[in-house]
Amino acid sequence: MLLSSGCGFFENAGTITGTVRYKGEPLPEGSVSFVNDKGKVVTATIDQSGRYAASHVPTGSAKVTVQVVRADGPPPVSFGATPKSVQGTAAVFKIPSRYGVPATSGLKWEVAKGKQQFDIDLTE
Repeated sequence: MLLSSGCGFFENAGTITGTVRYKGEPLPEGSVSFVNDKGKVVTATIDQSGRYAASHVPTGSAKVTVQVVRADGPPPVSFGATPKSVQGTAAVFKIPSRYGVPATSGLKWEVAKGKQQFDIDLTE
């Protein structure tokens, strides 16, 4: 009933698309997460061409993480302050673990309302 008043739940949200590259090459697997100041996390899957699309991302400042974890492997790295090593099935494509933690990834995005593009270039 609250939504019937015309106030859309996702009214102040963005849709972010882009390509993730590691050492200049498209990252063929993994996920991209946007973590806002209130701890809300929105995650998108990276496809084989390195592209991702995250919908309903709250507007404002967001820290961004990139993780590569196989579907049959362990759960993703914690969003805690320190990267943890992940045991289990190794991903085919490995990136430094610091990219999987908001405090150490070094990736940020100012999420605006509506559609936007954020390409992510990862290095060592």
